[in-house]
Amino acid sequence: MSFLEKTRTFARRDKVYDFLMPEPVFDDNLDTRHGPILYLEDISVSFDGFKALNNLNLYINDGEMRCIIGANGAGKTTMMDVITGKTRPDSGSVFFGQRIDLLRMDEPAIARAGIGRKFQKPTVFETLSVYANLELALRTDKRVWPTLFAQLSGPQKEAIDETLLMIGLMEQRHRLAGELSHGQKQWLEIGMLLIQQPDASGN
Repeated sequence: MSFLEKTRTFARRDKVYDFLMPEPVFDDNLDTRHGPILYLEDISVSFDGFKALNNLNLYINDGEMRCIIGANGAGKTTMMDVITGKTRPDSGSVFFGQRIDLLRMDEPAIARAGIGRKFQKPTVFETLSVYANLELALRTDKRVWPTLFAQLSGPQKEAIDETLLMIGLMEQRHRLAGELSHGQKQWLEIGMLLIQQPDASGN
């Protein structure tokens, strides 16, 4: 395709680009009438013949805190990868509430639906302030134009302040994240997860 043809294709009036498309809207009221907020049924995952998960069933109720404990290789990380969309299982089903099929969604869509994840190693923006890290983590429209012209609202500022108090970093809010101790970085990442107001989160 010539440069002129590429330009014409790009400039087509009937073309709608991804960054202009509206964000998917999810129902804030998850259907948890039957109790569980997260369903994993008959999940199996194999890697080169090794069964990382074998017919796993797990049900987590709304508001429940569950600790998954196991030896290295037991499948804990693989289970989290399946829930958050990083790994597709060979078989089984994963539902968030009664209606949201997580296996039909990619990682960003799952995060927008209300599932958050924190890794063991803190992943924060070290060259930005603590406050800016929390601002970036807010649950907002992340498309190009809304991001360029975004301004913090009063409720968003309050949410950041409340999160800073909760994680004990109010006095460090103007410090660069890279200057924090390892433990403080862990708390900052927890704050970045909580400020997204997830319906479910995992570590």
